[in-house]
Amino acid sequence: MIRRPEIFARMGSKFAKAFGNVDAVFTIAGVVSPKAVRGILRVWRDVELMEEVDQAVEGTTHLLAVAATDVPGLESRRDTVAIDGVTYPIINVSDDARAMLKLSLSGDI
Repeated sequence: MIRRPEIFARMGSKFAKAFGNVDAVFTIAGVVSPKAVRGILRVWRDVELMEEVDQAVEGTTHLLAVAATDVPGLESRRDTVAIDGVTYPIINVSDDARAMLKLSLSGDI
C-alpha cells in the first residue's frame, strides 16, 4: 500500500470533480460499487507507418484517471469499469503516489 503525503489526501476527488468528463461504475473483486465515480477519460490515437508493407497502423490508447481514495482495492487484470453502460477491462493501474490512479482500459470507447 502506498502512503500518500497528507497534502494530497483529499485532492484527488476534488480534482476529478473539477475536471472529470465521465461517470464510471467499478466492479472490484466481483462487487459492483454502489455509486459512480467521477473520472477523467483521455483518448489518444496514433498512426505509424509500417515500412515493410507501406501500411499505416492506427493504435488507440484509453486512459482513465480517478481519485485513488474512490476505488480502494482496485487491481488490474481482475477488475472492470462501466462507462455509459459499456464495461471495459482494466489492463493496467498506475499510481502517481499523490492523489490519482491512471487506468489503462481495453476495448474501443
